Amino acid sequence: MTDQASHRPEPIIPPDAAPLRTLTLAMAVMCYLAVLAAGGLVLINRSVEAWTGDLSREITVQIREIQGRNMEADLAKAEAILKTTPGVLKVTVLDEKAAIDLLEPWIGGIEGLEDLPVPRLIAIEIDPDNPPDFTALETALRNEVPGVSLDTHKRWQAELTRMARVLTTLAYAILVLIGLCAIAIVVFATRAALEANREVVEVLHLVGARDNFIARQVGGRFLRTGLTAGIIGLVLGILTFFLAAGAAPDSFAAIAQEFLSLSGNHLMQNYLALAVVPAVATLICLITSRVTLMRILKSLR
Repeated sequence: MTDQASHRPEPIIPPDAAPLRTLTLAMAVMCYLAVLAAGGLVLINRSVEAWTGDLSREITVQIREIQGRNMEADLAKAEAILKTTPGVLKVTVLDEKAAIDLLEPWIGGIEGLEDLPVPRLIAIEIDPDNPPDFTALETALRNEVPGVSLDTHKRWQAELTRMARVLTTLAYAILVLIGLCAIAIVVFATRAALEANREVVEVLHLVGARDNFIARQVGGRFLRTGLTAGIIGLVLGILTFFLAAGAAPDSFAAIAQEFLSLSGNHLMQNYLALAVVPAVATLICLITSRVTLMRILKSLR
């Protein structure tokens, strides 16, 4: 047994070869960035979906104060119209303090704000599957209550959707650039590794070894390198998302925690999107190194 072990053939490229170590580090960084981009893509889509879903279930009625009009009477009229409108599930008249509280984040805590003619608001929850006729509703409100306006939040939904499209395109562009950089890194690492062991390859050619045999021996090293780098990048990326979920604002943190939860409805989709990264990294290392190796070996004949 000892004699057989002592005569076991050495690999063409040693496991601790400098090009492989450098490739592992560079690919791990690339995979880490790819995991962040892929996870960010999923989080963006989930966030926009949640926010637009909330907006699609609510509308707001605003009543401006008009001299000579009784605000409470106008609020009562608007509330009565809203409650009898098909598609309206819940009507909540916000008091004056609640309206002022909504303005504070925009203008700050100004003293005497309660003395200003701050518009009063009515929050309405609607049935998204059977929404009311907004045009008819606004006409009915304007006929009974001067100074009323209806906000369906459609403008905000359109802005969020457009933002999601831009960020999604950017995320895909980042993933493509990471993939191209990874391919270039593998090409250079393959050339460097083969050049450092050029004498071994030439001896193998002299004893009759075919290019496919040499490529298989060398390709196995690059396959393990890609898989190792991919797993390292995946683990670091998931840890980063866990840390970010704890530091993010509440509205985004809840979505991030649901994304990372092991019991969520989208568990398989969430982690499958991230697990694609090491799989792609392994394929890039395997295929790119194989193509590069075959070209170099042909030139060495």
